[in-house]
Amino acid sequence: MDTQRGSLRGKAHKARLKMTPNGRRQLLLERGAAFSKNRTPGLKHVDRHTIVDSDGLSIHTYMVGHAENATATVVFIHGFTLAAEVYYMQVDYLQTFYPNIKSVLIDARGHGATGQIRPELCTIEGTANDVLAAIHEHAPTGPLILVGHSLGGLTALNLVKRADHSLRKRIVGMVLVATSIESLSTQGLPQVLASPLADNIKNAVEAAPNDAQKFRQYATTFLAPTLATAVFQRDTNDEVIDFHAAMIHETPLDTFVGFFDDLQEHDELDAAPALEGLKGYVLAGELDDVTPISQADRICEVWPGARLQIAEGAGHMLPLEAPGILNNAIGNILDGLG
Repeated sequence: MDTQRGSLRGKAHKARLKMTPNGRRQLLLERGAAFSKNRTPGLKHVDRHTIVDSDGLSIHTYMVGHAENATATVVFIHGFTLAAEVYYMQVDYLQTFYPNIKSVLIDARGHGATGQIRPELCTIEGTANDVLAAIHEHAPTGPLILVGHSLGGLTALNLVKRADHSLRKRIVGMVLVATSIESLSTQGLPQVLASPLADNIKNAVEAAPNDAQKFRQYATTFLAPTLATAVFQRDTNDEVIDFHAAMIHETPLDTFVGFFDDLQEHDELDAAPALEGLKGYVLAGELDDVTPISQADRICEVWPGARLQIAEGAGHMLPLEAPGILNNAIGNILDGLG
């Protein structure tokens, strides 16, 4: 009888939490914490997993596809509080429909298997260095297509801007997913981070780093609002939602704190000259509250070779929410290589 009462109380508690966005986020993170202990989905059929040196850091990198037969390499760059495996649907798509294409991925500094690093090293330029190290290790020759989601999109722009002549010639296409190019200090993510509440929480985390769960719950208000707040309302696969929550749960607190300063003020408008002659796609979620569609429009203004596509009903997490639109964009670029 006591067990039954406890179960009923637990169900009532969850039902109350589902009534509010904060409650749904709390449940999301609780599910993610449980899911992270023994979870799928993730990258499969990894041909090579190496640790490369980037600025003296040990960065975990992955290669999927037979290197000796690759006609091109797709380089995937994940977003904030995610990991390389967020692209598992895209990697599986390429393995199925483009078996001669190689996929290269990283767990950028402070993320995934790369793990915790000092907050001051968590920068977009540093993440671009990680990608360059992965390219040097897994794809030193041949055409390259860059795919960057959110923070990964800023990283891709930074990489293109800084690429030397030989590397820039190898970059034949790019897909920017839910990405900004201007400083977002007055909108979206940085608007939240710049608030007094964010400052208080940031200071509290630095003073009491063990208080991780409360901070992660706050962070989900802007990391993926569509998934986080509508997790019990939309027809979204539970395993995918738990997978996303698990990646947030597994992100070290130093990563949250470290990237905040760079995310608030960083822009890549000066990458525009390097985009001349480059073809590709800019993908945006119709309901994205983190990087609004206006930012996608701005990217297209400075990147004339880009084609804008909007994922209806999707938010910020397009690789998981709307994998088809990203798969098709990559496929179209590959088809155009001839």
